[in-house]
Amino acid sequence: MDLIKRDMYVQVKGDTPPKAAVIYGARQIGKTTLMRELTKDSKAVTWVNGDATGDVERLQLKSSKDLEVFLRQGDVLVIDEAQRIPDIGLIVKRLVDVNVSENVGTQIYVSGSSSLLLAKGVRESAVGRIVQRQMWPLSIDEIARSRSWAEVNQNLDRMMVYGLFPEPYMDPDKAAQRLRDYCDGVLYRDLHEFAEIRSVDRFDRLVKFLAYNIGSEVNYESLARETGLSPRTVADYIKALEECYMVKVCPSFSRNLSNELKKGKKVYFCDNGLRNAVIGDFSPMSARRNNDAGALWENFFFMERVKLHCALNDMTQLYFWRTTGSTPYELDFIEVNDEGIKAFECKMNPKAKAKPGKFLQAYPEASLQVISPRDLMKLWLMPDAVNN
Repeated sequence: MDLIKRDMYVQVKGDTPPKAAVIYGARQIGKTTLMRELTKDSKAVTWVNGDATGDVERLQLKSSKDLEVFLRQGDVLVIDEAQRIPDIGLIVKRLVDVNVSENVGTQIYVSGSSSLLLAKGVRESAVGRIVQRQMWPLSIDEIARSRSWAEVNQNLDRMMVYGLFPEPYMDPDKAAQRLRDYCDGVLYRDLHEFAEIRSVDRFDRLVKFLAYNIGSEVNYESLARETGLSPRTVADYIKALEECYMVKVCPSFSRNLSNELKKGKKVYFCDNGLRNAVIGDFSPMSARRNNDAGALWENFFFMERVKLHCALNDMTQLYFWRTTGSTPYELDFIEVNDEGIKAFECKMNPKAKAKPGKFLQAYPEASLQVISPRDLMKLWLMPDAVNN
């Protein structure tokens, strides 16, 4: 099957020297493939892989002259799996500084599969010298534009079960095994290595509890009671999960009403396939109708909106909304940007209706839509700025 064109290609291709373009994202979502596409027409590419000891040693350059000579070896420099390179932030800073001072003009791409160390090192040492880009698994819009909306609609149930990591999507017969291997090996290895997980059993219990409760409001005190961890450790572990692109936290929205929930949190998985691998359940959507089908649709919708706004780079913030009290009212998602407020209620049944209640009374300028899987095509039409 042909490669699916990524939105990130257009974004990163427009990033010009002398700054470095830093691409963050989970393992196996296509970062290396993207950089090969970005550099395929370049005259000479210097490629450094952080997993290769010899390549790491190539970057241990002392003088500015050595850095200049290294940069001039090619018109593009790629540093892949950069989180494994000691002092990567300082190295990027020095490369960009020489790129500027000596007017070298080399395009520098840096990628990493864990932001725990990469982000800390790069952001602290190379501030002002990088352009940051966030990469996610495939999106339905990327699939629709590279293939068709018919393919999206035909495979939507499978997407909600196996997710949209490139390899599981492109090779559905091996999807379950690839996702299990990913969770058991790559993902937990990164977390245990970079996040200093001290209580592995309790950490695993936390991850499974979050997986079984996607779409439910959580607080760190109750999670601590469920897992035997302290609330502070729960917060640290969830932050680590988010920085390794396993989960995404959705906060509550509050602005006008005194009884709006102000510090609530929901935790979604960055990919439905990862969530189902954690709990070991890849049963089809048709077998989940009275179980977790609605939660999977909600998780899927949330992450597709995250990908959409990341591609648009429109500074949209996503929340959920709930009131407190004896008869609380809740909306699944609120999107807020300079253009206003959009509210969404996720329903599996396309005939379901929303009850706007106090939300539209408090925010009369907002819009509210009920979204079922049938609504994807009309909702996801992307602006021309992203399609081009």
